[in-house]
Amino acid sequence: MGGKQKKGVLSQGGGEMGERVRAFDWSKHPLGKPENWPPALHFALRVCLNSTFPTAIYWGRELYLFYNDAWSPIPAERHPWALGQRGAEVWPDIWSIVGPQFEAVLNTGEGFATYDQMLPMVRGGRETETYWNYSFTAILDDDGKVGGIFNQGNETTGAIVAARMHDAEKERLRDLFSQAPGAIAVLRGPLHEFYIANEAYFELSGRQRDIMGRPIAEALPEVVEQGFVALLDQVYQTGEPFIGYNIAVELVRKGERQTRIVDFIYHPTRDLEGHIDGIFVQATDVTDRSRAETALHTLNATLEQRVAEEVAERVRAEEQLRQAQKMDAIGQLTGGIAHDFNNMLAVVISALNLMQRRLAKGDTDVTRYIEAAVDGANRASGLTQRLLAFSRQQPLNPSSIDANKLVMSMTELLSRTLGEHIKIETVQGAGLWRTFADQVQLESAIINLAVNARDAMPDGGKLTIETANTSMDATYGGEHGVPAGQYIVICVTDTGVGMSPEVMAQAFDPFFTTKEVGKGTGLGLSQVFGFVRQSGGHVKLYSEIGHGTTVKVYLPRFYGAEDAAEAPVENVIRDGSHTETILVVEDDPRVRAFSTEALLELGYSVLSAANGPDALRQIDGGARIDLLFTDMVMPEMNGRQLAEAALARLPQLRVLFTTGYAPNAAVHNGVLDPHTAQLHKPFTLDQLAAHVRTALDS
Repeated sequence: MGGKQKKGVLSQGGGEMGERVRAFDWSKHPLGKPENWPPALHFALRVCLNSTFPTAIYWGRELYLFYNDAWSPIPAERHPWALGQRGAEVWPDIWSIVGPQFEAVLNTGEGFATYDQMLPMVRGGRETETYWNYSFTAILDDDGKVGGIFNQGNETTGAIVAARMHDAEKERLRDLFSQAPGAIAVLRGPLHEFYIANEAYFELSGRQRDIMGRPIAEALPEVVEQGFVALLDQVYQTGEPFIGYNIAVELVRKGERQTRIVDFIYHPTRDLEGHIDGIFVQATDVTDRSRAETALHTLNATLEQRVAEEVAERVRAEEQLRQAQKMDAIGQLTGGIAHDFNNMLAVVISALNLMQRRLAKGDTDVTRYIEAAVDGANRASGLTQRLLAFSRQQPLNPSSIDANKLVMSMTELLSRTLGEHIKIETVQGAGLWRTFADQVQLESAIINLAVNARDAMPDGGKLTIETANTSMDATYGGEHGVPAGQYIVICVTDTGVGMSPEVMAQAFDPFFTTKEVGKGTGLGLSQVFGFVRQSGGHVKLYSEIGHGTTVKVYLPRFYGAEDAAEAPVENVIRDGSHTETILVVEDDPRVRAFSTEALLELGYSVLSAANGPDALRQIDGGARIDLLFTDMVMPEMNGRQLAEAALARLPQLRVLFTTGYAPNAAVHNGVLDPHTAQLHKPFTLDQLAAHVRTALDS
């Protein structure tokens, strides 16, 4: 009867692996023929092969392996070779972890289970960090001894990685908020609960981080009686933003009630389905400006009687006013970008919330939400970088340009940007001369002009971009402050609403805009004007109400040789090796943790230090380092000082700096040499991989 049972176990069923077990030549295997196997193995094997859950059996002290169809993807390229092999031979890459676990079950007979266990598996010839839930259960022979181990488990790598990215994106969003000028907060739901707030908001409100998650009426009770909560209710219910200027608000700051004068915006936020789910708050404290204006007015009223003794005080008051006006300009700029920033935040917050809900349900299919959050955060990061570049007045990087080719290459981009309701036509001048300018800035100028033209044609229209050669005589050049000579001209013409003479007179002024608040910064045309004049050119504006606008950009003709064609860029192998060690030095613990984990993911061996002295102690302790990856601005010792000290100890050391400065600002402020390798924050994993690989291979 026992023999019939053994024969029946392997006679049929079990899917592909059942067929493989029956086809295997067990007569030459240490386990011998199946008819001689113990009943416990036959029973366990029947359960294993017919289970739909990933299941394996490790039999005997040598742990010979059997497994079912559901388990076969786990060993990857080791399948089907793994059938009948010793466990230590199948899993040499993870045996240091699972080997002792198997041994404990064999010796004690007690089961074992673990969750989200990290196993460094080799897949496709490369070691990969994987995570697993699995259990080991002892299989007892007829004599009650442990004959083998019953193993079931599933991979949780996707959920772990998604959770990490979710946390990283939340931290990145908070970092972007902390960099934004002005006080900013996001309130969620009809009770206006604090969801996000930056340090400037805590400073203005006089509160600490314990207000997060609390309704505004509870966190700032003094604003209820002043009508601000009712105003928030109105914005939430109607979807109409509210803008306030020079509004007095009483706040409890540092234990006492203070009156501050603020400019602020309440702007509704919407989820991915378009429903209002919160309010974006941006505020600028203009108390100093208001006081300075009052002081200046008071001083002027009695100036005739006190000219001699009050001159010094007047100068101080005017200086305070100028400083306050500078801060007011930043406030205007912040208000102008609030709409763009709000749209980016709506995408990031909604994607993170949906991803959070999916993960809570055990659904790890969150790739599209991750991509949406990363895209929104990257666009917000780009906006922050443009603000930094504007404040530092970045130097130009000119090169020889064929404007015809440049305009043609941008046509598809402009078509997508402007939309189907705008028809684009290009008219190229024959034999167009080359010019010498910054190509990125010229492309940005054309996009700025095209977007302005689109906004002037809300019902659709035609945009014409035309190039031509032209000359400027001494009379015209003298009137407009540009040299006489030969120029190329790029004309951008729309069929929009046009401008009045009053608007044309201010069109190139910084922060001037005719758009609604939140629809534009007022910087586009001023940046175009500044770039063109810095390039030795000229901008001319023609417009008529109801008939459209033409902007002509004149750039000097270039007489030099054409730039040599750039050699094709070879693909760089970005993955590293455990034989290459990188020392990460960063005083911000979140950035240090991200950089370290990212470099480990890329395959490098990684050490880390919170500051320069700590890094040097590790070097002096004998650490072998191939690359020093250090922040520039740190307490005690900056990045350049650390690099100099490290190179004195390790002359062959490679160095890569990371910095939050706007591009080129660190060089032109004298902090770095222009040939120094730099990676600018915030950076992506691909950017980190490319810069590290380049630095190591240089």
